[in-house]
Amino acid sequence: MPKPRHAEIAGAGFGGLVAAVALAERGWTVRVHERTPILRAEGFAIAMQPNMLKVVESLGARDEVLRGGVRILRRETRNGQNRPRMVLRGGSGYRISRQHIATALADRAARLGVEIDFDSPIAGADPSGELVLTTGRRLKADLVVGADGINSVVRDRLGLLASRRVHPDGAMRLVVSRTPEDVAEDSVLGPMTCEYWSLTRRVLTSPCGAQELYVAMSCLAGDGEARAVPMNVESWSRSFPHLGDLFRRIRAESEWGRVRWAQFQTIKLKRWHAGRVAVLGDAAHSMPPNLGQGAGCAMMNALSLAAALEETSDVRAALSAWEERERPLTEHTQRWSEIYGRLTTWPEQMRSLAFTALGRVKWLRSRYQRTANHVPTGYRPMPIEAEP
Repeated sequence: MPKPRHAEIAGAGFGGLVAAVALAERGWTVRVHERTPILRAEGFAIAMQPNMLKVVESLGARDEVLRGGVRILRRETRNGQNRPRMVLRGGSGYRISRQHIATALADRAARLGVEIDFDSPIAGADPSGELVLTTGRRLKADLVVGADGINSVVRDRLGLLASRRVHPDGAMRLVVSRTPEDVAEDSVLGPMTCEYWSLTRRVLTSPCGAQELYVAMSCLAGDGEARAVPMNVESWSRSFPHLGDLFRRIRAESEWGRVRWAQFQTIKLKRWHAGRVAVLGDAAHSMPPNLGQGAGCAMMNALSLAAALEETSDVRAALSAWEERERPLTEHTQRWSEIYGRLTTWPEQMRSLAFTALGRVKWLRSRYQRTANHVPTGYRPMPIEAEP
């Protein structure tokens, strides 16, 4: 019986964990290295859109992942005076805690025999198929995956970085309690994600649990009052008077030692692979979170990587085919995320017109939603149980 192929993965984020599960399901032995002492997912909550739901369904983890989320039935964009500018109804997306998703994926990986080594920082990788630890230990593998984030040492030691664009804006993200009024409104109108704009500031709110509200607060890097941590309640309340109670709740409840304001970046590589090493997630294609698809692309590309390796025993050929197949959609997502972000500096009237067009013009909406509606390579539908 042939010996199973082995993978060493740097990073226990969404990309690394999805790759680990997808490879293990296909008969690989897998070890994941995480530099932190425990599994910790930054960002607090994400929108799980149809493409991402298909990924976790393919991994046999959909039910467990959705157990911790809220299905979003309304999406609105409003201005600083709380007047709607774009209104969308219906949908199949969920808002779920990042920690919950990471834990569900790690549990699935463990059941498949995947090893996860914590406190295991990486120093780099060799194209021959070696992952190098900071201790100097070199781990040989048929495949090495660099899913070690925006400041990836795997990517940088291989010289793959083509460009790093730092955008003029960024955000802080957190979770606070929901009010009884918010919860009651859900039962009547359905849970809503709402994005509020006032000049160059943005606030996105979305339920991510029965009693929890995810909040992202975005501003330009030069807006010192808005990017202050802990937050400046008075300054934000001047921009969004109707959200004053929310800001006071945020100030009182947040663990400010865990909150940071981070500037958005777009990362592009010369290649996504070198020899037997593949790079994915933020290490390969970081993007502003405007479409909610940074994690989506990481998860889809991790699943498709395993699918490509299932098609051939030639790892190098599989990595070339994988990049050729998946990179165009990822770069489309980066491009449209940047386009959406440019609205930050537009005058209010022009921005309102843009949101009206986005809500009404089918072609624009199809470009914006293309990635969310994509069927990932390697998607395996869960079997439908027969009626008893």
